[in-house]
Amino acid sequence: MSKKTNKKQVSAKAKRAKGTAEAQAKSAKPKDGMPLGAKVALTVFAVLMALSMMLPSIAAIVGTSSSQDSSSQSQSADSGSSADSSDSGSSSDSSDGTTDAVAQADEKYQPLVDALETKLSSDSQNLATLLNLGKDYMAWGVTVRYSGSTDASTSHANELLEKAISYYDQYLALKDSGAVRVDRALCQYYEEETSEATAALEQLTQDMPDYGPAWANLGMLYESAGNSDQAREAYQKAQEADADDEYGAKTYATQRISAMDSAASSSAGTTDSTSATTSGSSTTGSTGAKGLSDTLANLSGTSL
Repeated sequence: MSKKTNKKQVSAKAKRAKGTAEAQAKSAKPKDGMPLGAKVALTVFAVLMALSMMLPSIAAIVGTSSSQDSSSQSQSADSGSSADSSDSGSSSDSSDGTTDAVAQADEKYQPLVDALETKLSSDSQNLATLLNLGKDYMAWGVTVRYSGSTDASTSHANELLEKAISYYDQYLALKDSGAVRVDRALCQYYEEETSEATAALEQLTQDMPDYGPAWANLGMLYESAGNSDQAREAYQKAQEADADDEYGAKTYATQRISAMDSAASSSAGTTDSTSATTSGSSTTGSTGAKGLSDTLANLSGTSL
C-alpha cells in the first residue's frame, strides 16, 4: 500500500472523528442554542428570585409589626448566600415593591383626608368629621405600616398614626367614646408604644368594664407580649361583656383562646421545649396581630 493511500485513510478517519464530536456537541444543546446546564441554572435562579421577592409580602401579612421586621430579616438572610448579595439583590427588589404599595396607599387616602380637613376648617368641632379623619389616618397609617419595610415607610406610618391620635384627642375632648379610645390605643400599639397602649386599655376596662372590645384588645396586647394568663383572663372578660356578640368581641376572644389552647397543646407534645415555646409564640403573634376595630375590619378580616 502506498504512502499516498495511507494519508487518505488517516484524513478520512479525522473527518469522521470531527463529525462525531460536532454531533455530540449539538446534541448537548437545546434548539435555542443555550447549553442545557446553563438553562437549568437560569431556571433555578429565576425561582430563587421569585421567592425572595415574595418574602416581604409574606412578612407583611403575618406577625406583629416587630416580629415582621425580624422575620423578614431572617428570611432574607436564609435565602441569600451573604449579606452583600442580599443588600444588592432581593433588598432592592423588595424596596421597589414596598415603595409601590406605600405610594398606592398615599394615592388612596390623601384625597380623602384633604377633603375632610377642608370641611373641618369651616366647622372645627364637627364630631363626624373628626371621627372620620381619625379613622382614615389610622387606616392609612396601618396600611403603610404593614406594606412598607424601610425606615422611611416606618416613619411615614408613625406620622400618619400620630395624625389619627390628634384627631381622636380632639373628638374625645368633646365627647367620650369607648370605640375611639380603643382605636387611639391601637394607634399607639402600631407605633410600637406597647406599654402606653396597654395602660390606656387597662384604664378603659376600668372606666367601661362592660365594653367588650376594650377587653378583647387588651387581651391581644397581653398575648402579643407573651403574657398568656393575663391574655386569657382578658379574653374571658370580653366574652362575658359582649355575650350577645354585638361588637364581635366575643367571637374574636373565642378565636384567640382557641388559638392559644392549640399552641399550648402543640408545645406540650414537643420534646424540644425551646422549639415548642418559639412555635407557640409565633403562632400567637401572627394570628392576633391586628386589633378588633371597625377601622381595621378590611385589614384584619374581623368586623364589628
